[in-house]
Amino acid sequence: MGSLQSLIGPHRLDALGAWAVTGILVGGVGRFAAGGEFDWAVLTALLVAIAVTVPFATRDLETTVPAELLGLVAVPVLVRAFGGFPQVTPFLVVAGVALLLAVVLDAGTSLTMTPRFATVFVVIVTMAVAGVWAVGIYATDTLLGTTFLDGQTELMWDLVTAAGAGIVAGIVFELYVERSARIARLRVSNPDPPAVDQSEASLPGNGTHHHIAVRTLQAVLGVISAFALVRGNVTLFVNSGGPLAITFLPALFRREYDYAMGTGIVLWITVASTLHAAGAFELYGAFGWYDSLAHAVSASLVAGVGYAVARAVERHSGAVAFNRKFRATFVVLFVLAVGVGWEIMEFTSGGIASMIGGEAVLAQYGTSDIVNDLVFNTVGALVVAGWSTAHFEGLAARLTGRVGRLTSGD
Repeated sequence: MGSLQSLIGPHRLDALGAWAVTGILVGGVGRFAAGGEFDWAVLTALLVAIAVTVPFATRDLETTVPAELLGLVAVPVLVRAFGGFPQVTPFLVVAGVALLLAVVLDAGTSLTMTPRFATVFVVIVTMAVAGVWAVGIYATDTLLGTTFLDGQTELMWDLVTAAGAGIVAGIVFELYVERSARIARLRVSNPDPPAVDQSEASLPGNGTHHHIAVRTLQAVLGVISAFALVRGNVTLFVNSGGPLAITFLPALFRREYDYAMGTGIVLWITVASTLHAAGAFELYGAFGWYDSLAHAVSASLVAGVGYAVARAVERHSGAVAFNRKFRATFVVLFVLAVGVGWEIMEFTSGGIASMIGGEAVLAQYGTSDIVNDLVFNTVGALVVAGWSTAHFEGLAARLTGRVGRLTSGD
């Protein structure tokens, strides 16, 4: 695996290049501000602030972010300064900010992350920021009467563009890391996964109560799936049969991997699945609040998975260390990114349905629906980040090694 810390170091010639790029970015801030493009002025100023953090913190002007990396991040700013690709370049800059932030946090704080995890972090942050941007722009248009958004399609293409920009930036950074002579290769022994404490995964009630509730909800899902099958309703069958299959995953993990999830977590999964399936059975349209509830509960489960992933990576590698605040932040960012990905899936489903005919398997109901989903996804994430991460320690222990190898580059 590699160390991001090795990217930061005193290199006189490289520092000259980094300061030259920083000077160009400072000029870009002035150009954008003079032209009234204050959003771009702020974005570019943020890049400058991150770039100068390292030399100011170390009090050594020769210790900088690598010039070639900073120059790469500055490319979309220069392209935008000359009027090119206005739809894509903002999200490329956001990806660049995330990339530099990962390097600086690793070098200047107690946080440490491998290049592979930094790549994942860049993608997640870019998509999460796109989700926050969508909510913010919609709120501005609604409350202040502005017209930044021109409908659902424009919003969705912006989210698609953001996801693409994050993925491209992550791939570029991964290639840079593989070819950079400045990345120190480390060999760190991987600790054995800690024993799973099933008591961490408890919810109110005992195991018998949880088991009865799970079987009852599975029966409900089975009835909805059978009804959809008899009526030939493909959309309802997919939206009920899929969640029903998900509820059997804990049993599959127990049989195939000898991992017995706590009954509370199994119930949590089943409730989230049932809410989604029942919503497809006309409840979304009948009750305006139902969609918000379903997204908050589902997002809480996604947040737990995000936490488990971060903890698994941390436990797997001695070269990775996070603190509590970063874990909580990562949980929220992870859920926002997954939420954006889900909206893209719904958008794609609608596009396919319009081309081949028939009803979309995953449906969207306008801009307000998209924004509402993203907001209540965040609510679910905040609940888990603030109070419920301990429920997923057992899952994190089981993921250690599998997820760790994926994100540490072993």
